[in-house]
Amino acid sequence: MWTLKLIICILVDAFDMTVGRLLFPFPFAGEIVGAVIASAMFGWKGMLYLFEIIDPTEQLDGFVPTATLIALASRPGRAPTA
Repeated sequence: MWTLKLIICILVDAFDMTVGRLLFPFPFAGEIVGAVIASAMFGWKGMLYLFEIIDPTEQLDGFVPTATLIALASRPGRAPTA
């Protein structure tokens, strides 16, 4: 199941990197959709996707695969770190 979530997150980040730039006339549309998808899969950790709002130009967040990083941090069997 986690592998499917990872694939979905990679697709969300690929969409954000390519087509997400075209959503610029609709402020934060990509971030809201990404946060909803990530939150549905990973709970409160998915809300970390909203950190992409920090970049209002939509340029830097295309290079940071936020959803994929959330998925990798949430993989099962990963020991929590302090």
